[in-house]
Amino acid sequence: MLWVNLVMDTLASLALATEPPTEDLLNRKPYGRTKSIISPLMLRNIFGQSLYQLAVMFTILYAGQYFLGVESTVQKIQHDPHVAKQLSTQFTLVFNAFVLMTLFNEINSRKLHGERNVFKGIFRNPFFYGIWIFCFAAQIVIVTFGGRVFSCAQLDIYQWGWSLLFGIGSLI
Repeated sequence: MLWVNLVMDTLASLALATEPPTEDLLNRKPYGRTKSIISPLMLRNIFGQSLYQLAVMFTILYAGQYFLGVESTVQKIQHDPHVAKQLSTQFTLVFNAFVLMTLFNEINSRKLHGERNVFKGIFRNPFFYGIWIFCFAAQIVIVTFGGRVFSCAQLDIYQWGWSLLFGIGSLI
């Protein structure tokens, strides 16, 4: 949980706050005092991303055993609550997909005003891509070698592929 908070709050804030201003941003009129900070477009993006991530999480939890090659830990816990203390591939997959969706959504979050190309200027900010690459690499290490310390089971290449696909899906 600490890692998720670190990725979502501290490191994401640092990466996004160091984004240099663009010419378009500097030419934009300031917002009025009574104008909402969250624009209708931002609200739509927040709502859409939330729905997407919830759909992925529930799909992994309740249908993952059918297409991801994982045992249903949810069903096992219903019969024996002590199963929750064991390492779960299904819960690791949920964790991994969530972190990857969050990381890829950070790329989306660089653009606030409906710009289509979220990758435009991505290499102008070494803080952003440095933090992003660090978080991505740390996630690989945590899931691959974290074991009991991070309550992570090993994922195979197929499950990593699905996690990555779910993460990339955040860009759409």
